[in-house]
Amino acid sequence: MNIGSMTTLGLLIVLAGFSSYLLLLLVIHRFTYRTWIFDVIIGLGTAAALIGWIFGGNAVVTLITFILGVAWFPVIRRELKLTGSKRLNLRVGDRLPPLNLLTTDGRQVTEQDLIASAPTLLVLYRGWWCPSTKSLLGEIVHDYESLSQAGLTIFAASVDEPADAAPIQQHVGDKITILCNVPESLLDEVGVRDQRGAPWYDRILFGAKHQDIAMPSAMVINASGKIVFIYRSTRVDDRARPADIIASL
Repeated sequence: MNIGSMTTLGLLIVLAGFSSYLLLLLVIHRFTYRTWIFDVIIGLGTAAALIGWIFGGNAVVTLITFILGVAWFPVIRRELKLTGSKRLNLRVGDRLPPLNLLTTDGRQVTEQDLIASAPTLLVLYRGWWCPSTKSLLGEIVHDYESLSQAGLTIFAASVDEPADAAPIQQHVGDKITILCNVPESLLDEVGVRDQRGAPWYDRILFGAKHQDIAMPSAMVINASGKIVFIYRSTRVDDRARPADIIASL
């Protein structure tokens, strides 16, 4: 392969980066927090096309590759950005606010139940339709042994109705108790309200409701009902680290 033909190779690399990311999200319905991998792929493809053009490669192919490569970064960052609360309203040392939620089988759970299970990890997630939610909860299941050995009882809550969240409960088994019907008032009280809600393509492809949702977040509550750890994501590809959660105990 001569250097000039790298323009075509670069375009193919960029297209492979785009298509694999979209396939992962929209077809396989999975998500990876390592989104930097796709940044590297797109960057390498764009660089290859530019190098090929310098050595006589096709200018049109180079232009197309460059436009796609440059467009990738602002578009993806917009899609990964969470638009909502500007800051957390709860801090370490604050008490867990009152809540009245439901399990997927209709059992009522209040803040007193969470305190009685302390130390308790309460994760707020986006919704049943979200690939990053499955990855987030899947990673918690993967780290369940270390979290459980630290004494944590794990709950995960969203604005979903119990019937919609039932598949999520099956997905995580008995390691996490899924809670439903989180009200917008609680999202505001915590400071995790995402006003953008489900992206338009998730509403079309998966039937997600057009409503405000939770920004992915996590808090640890002790036996006195006080928060000893709290974390809120500002991007979809961000989450609290298990090591930090355990260190708060």
